[in-house]
Amino acid sequence: MKIAHIVRRFTFSEWGGTESVVWHIAKQQKNQGLIPEILCTAALDKVGTEVVDGIIIRRFPYFYPYFPMPAKDKLALDKKGGNPFVPALLKTLKNDNYDIFHIHAGGRIANCAIKLGKKISVHCIMSLHGGSCAIPEQEMELMLKPLKHKFSYGGIIDRLLKLRCSPESKADVLLALSKEEQKKLQERYPGRKVELFPNGILHRELPQIGDFYSKYNLFKDRKIILCISRIDYQKNQKILLEVLKKYVDTQLLLIGPVTAKWYCDEILEQAAKLNVSERLTVIPGLKPDSIELLQALKSAYCFILPSRHEPFGIAALEALDAEVPLIASAVGGLRDFLIDGKNALLFEDNNIASLLEAYEKVEFLRNDLIAGGKVTAREYNWQSIAERLTAIYRELKA
Repeated sequence: MKIAHIVRRFTFSEWGGTESVVWHIAKQQKNQGLIPEILCTAALDKVGTEVVDGIIIRRFPYFYPYFPMPAKDKLALDKKGGNPFVPALLKTLKNDNYDIFHIHAGGRIANCAIKLGKKISVHCIMSLHGGSCAIPEQEMELMLKPLKHKFSYGGIIDRLLKLRCSPESKADVLLALSKEEQKKLQERYPGRKVELFPNGILHRELPQIGDFYSKYNLFKDRKIILCISRIDYQKNQKILLEVLKKYVDTQLLLIGPVTAKWYCDEILEQAAKLNVSERLTVIPGLKPDSIELLQALKSAYCFILPSRHEPFGIAALEALDAEVPLIASAVGGLRDFLIDGKNALLFEDNNIASLLEAYEKVEFLRNDLIAGGKVTAREYNWQSIAERLTAIYRELKA
């Protein structure tokens, strides 16, 4: 069975949750004897084909239908929220005899792929990685900010290609990351098959810390608060500065690609105002297989994920697997597998007092949180998740 994994972007230089899901599923499918390929735009990468670990990755030219489109706005859309046209990708989908279109994107890419799938009798599955039914209004406004004061000619092309419909309403199967999103999708698209399909993690043994402290100017006598995530307004890392402000024995370590530079600048400016800059370390992105990511987990006193909106939360699972006490905001898919006081400490969304209250409990509940987290992490492994996905494929093909 030959599967086309269709993604808006896929690059090893700026790794995110969607890339992680697609990559691990593709690797497991290859181990199962299937033929997975990854097809995407060349956003944050270059046009062409490469083979990594035996998996073909094809990147195609694309464009955003807006004028003007300065480089800084194009980059912002590449990093988050872009809705491009990718004609060459469709040509490959049409000619390369795929058995399944597994779509990990929305908008025009999804609409075009599903329309083509219907035409050439290829079943289409759509994974909703971004939690499209539950994105807060304010976050959506910020995501679309690069499109303000621009002339859009995309609507004309959409009408000519008959793309003015919701792709979710046409896919054969929808895969929702959380119970919240599954319910909303079922309400919005009655009769459409909606499967609850969580993400997974790959267990990795933590290495020795080595020179990690000295390389990043960390202090061994401070409690390292770790957050590995995109540095982005959705992730709400700025609230973590309040922990630094109150507890002088802490150091905040933020690791992740910067998808909103203005927000990263705000974090640095706020740290200066609070006089905690010396205890803030920002590492703007490490490769997904970097040993330093594991060393960071090894060094952490606790992991805090303060997201305003979180479709699932792979980073939270990875913290549990690494036996790092976890504090997380009680939002989105995180509520499906985190139980307050059992495997994590939950706090109210964007509530500083609630966050500080949770932090104060870490020392006393540390062993219980670690034990509960290990049990939870074992339930989410890529092998079983990929096997379930292949069963869904085969059911469609039957």
